[in-house]
Amino acid sequence: MWIMVVYILIVLVGETITVAIGLVLDRIFPSASLTVSLTLFFAILWLAWVLAVRLTEPKNAKTAKHA
Repeated sequence: MWIMVVYILIVLVGETITVAIGLVLDRIFPSASLTVSLTLFFAILWLAWVLAVRLTEPKNAKTAKHA
């Protein structure tokens, strides 16, 4: 359950930044706005999951992995 909370928080922050970047690009370079926004949208979903897994990894698994 903790992993989902961490994932959702990372996604919320990341997608907020993505929307801000998309809005800025829409004013400066409208033709690239959609492409960049969609790419960042899906990249954030993937990256958030990778980060959530790493952040919520049990301490025992970290030490066993190095042994």
